[in-house]
Amino acid sequence: MRQRQELNLSTFDGQLLDGLEFCRKVYDMFDYLQADIDGVARLRLRPTKTEKRLIEELLPIASYVQARYRVGRRIKVRWLSGSQSYDAVLWSSGGLVRHRMAPRKLVVEVTTSVHPNEYLVRRLLHERGGSFGVKGISRNKKAGVIVSEPSVHTPDELSADMAEQIMKRLRTKSAKDYPPDTVLIVNCVPNSLILDSEWNDAIERVTRAQLHLAFLEVFLIEPVSAYSATLYGTPKRRSQQ
Repeated sequence: MRQRQELNLSTFDGQLLDGLEFCRKVYDMFDYLQADIDGVARLRLRPTKTEKRLIEELLPIASYVQARYRVGRRIKVRWLSGSQSYDAVLWSSGGLVRHRMAPRKLVVEVTTSVHPNEYLVRRLLHERGGSFGVKGISRNKKAGVIVSEPSVHTPDELSADMAEQIMKRLRTKSAKDYPPDTVLIVNCVPNSLILDSEWNDAIERVTRAQLHLAFLEVFLIEPVSAYSATLYGTPKRRSQQ
């Protein structure tokens, strides 16, 4: 039996990898960390940049690559860990590229749409096995404990909250100067489990706001139920403003 190779960020950093090989190694790295003695705790609490970048950058990029890799479009990925204004560069080849139905090169930036209390939910999940969610949780600094209380929400509150969190990230990213061939991947962490109808409602709200137009694409991925959506922009508009 072949021994499993240890994977870390250096496996990807600056390396030009075939897109499917990139995805396989990302998923292998997740499995490798999860199987470790304290692996579940590391993935929940993300104490180092290894877990943080795996979950917040590498996994979302893998989702995008899987969504775009197809007959006529082979994709290679180079992920970079440095302080540059983007997270990865993608090169495509094949018939779709030759016929100008797919871009040859893309710059990829990844961001996470999440409630600011989500880290407390993960902490309480690890320490006590669960919580009542992001809106009923707070840190009692005097007592040194995390307090979680029940909260109620209106029928459309989950989708409205998710949409606002996504739009907040779009506003921030749109204010920066990215190349016109930039794809923005938004890792959308919901405040609670959501239905596909709630996801669709959130995406409609985001689309109507028209905040995605500064990017060639905005790829939205929800990591729990694997919902996804793509919004296409008009990046040349930035240079005309």
